Amino acid sequence: PSFEKVKGDKVLYAHASRILHHETNPGCARALMQKHGDRYVWINPPAIPLSTEEMDSVFALPYKRVPHPAYGNARIPAYEMIRFSVNIMRGCFGGCSFCSITEHEGRIIQSRSEDSIINEIEAIRDTVPGFTGVISDLGGPTANMYMLRCKSPRAEQTCRRLSCVYPDICPHMDTNHEPTINLYRRARDLKGIKKILIASGVRYDIAVEDPRYIKELATHHVGGYLKIAPEHTEEGPLSKMMKPGMGSYDRFKELFDTYSKQAGKEQYLIPYFISAHPGTRDEDMVNLALWLKKHRFRLDQVQNFYPSPLANSTTMYYTGKNPLAKIGYKSEDVFVPKGDKQRRLHKALLRYHDPANWPLIRQALEAMGKKHLIGSRRDCLVPAPTIEEMREARRQNRNTRPALTKHTPMATQRQTP
Repeated sequence: PSFEKVKGDKVLYAHASRILHHETNPGCARALMQKHGDRYVWINPPAIPLSTEEMDSVFALPYKRVPHPAYGNARIPAYEMIRFSVNIMRGCFGGCSFCSITEHEGRIIQSRSEDSIINEIEAIRDTVPGFTGVISDLGGPTANMYMLRCKSPRAEQTCRRLSCVYPDICPHMDTNHEPTINLYRRARDLKGIKKILIASGVRYDIAVEDPRYIKELATHHVGGYLKIAPEHTEEGPLSKMMKPGMGSYDRFKELFDTYSKQAGKEQYLIPYFISAHPGTRDEDMVNLALWLKKHRFRLDQVQNFYPSPLANSTTMYYTGKNPLAKIGYKSEDVFVPKGDKQRRLHKALLRYHDPANWPLIRQALEAMGKKHLIGSRRDCLVPAPTIEEMREARRQNRNTRPALTKHTPMATQRQTP
């Protein structure tokens, strides 16, 4: 559809988004054209993925690995985070709806050779100021997709699936983590390297297909905490995010805890969750909060969904339609949490333990008919208000008065002394 039609019709916007995301495989993608007034915008198919040799040549260029001299002695937070990290691959075949890595880097994994990666680690060791022997991250968009590709060249060239792992891992997808394990072992055996940490997100639904990787990770490459991203616990939002259910998380946690114990280490998983994602109802967030409380998680930093360019979730947010399925005027509508109050509630439920959030959560639970979740019992989400809180609420109610507006006659306004 033309720009003018897309601009004026949200269903056509969702349809255009669906078309765009189904033309991301460089092996079979077609060029797209969209009319803009009396002109057309031409969108080329994605670039052919780089070979390992081409990846190595890019990373072999003489990078300085220090900030530009124009910054002087200024502290650059982004540099502090990546100065001792190494990128081992490009691309991601996860297909998460809220992410646009596929549109930027491709769905086909492009991996560097072991020698190229080892050379960079040695260069960091020998040339980067302040190096203490710890590589802060050995990864990429996802930690454990190194050298993983479709086992069928024909399928890889013709497939239009948005994800190779959702709703289930494709039988053509290689899940053998042996190349990653060998890389980790070779890297940590280098002279002058004390520790190799894995800070990139681990795709746990793939990792459970090869428990050897989880054992290697837990035994040697976790600094006490490992961050992973279930994003939610409920099927409604998970189906819109294109994320696996909690069964994969539970299996990963079981293996991670087992191998950590075998290694004599006390290590923990830190799960990341998103609030207010399209498809998330208030009941879903309450169930997530109850799961967090049951598992004794008290999240510090939480992420409220924010629409970003090129993501399917952004299309859902704007149009209220689901571009993951065929689009039509009668196709599935997606519930979208909007408005400051509802978005604040969803974020507050992720931090159910914060007393500042209790009044808002109590109000929502009462409105949802879930007053039984307010109290001091173990199965309650938030405590009942204290006497002082109730007094304060009454004081605030007494101090409020109707606002003077042009729609309200002066005679009906409460007069103040």
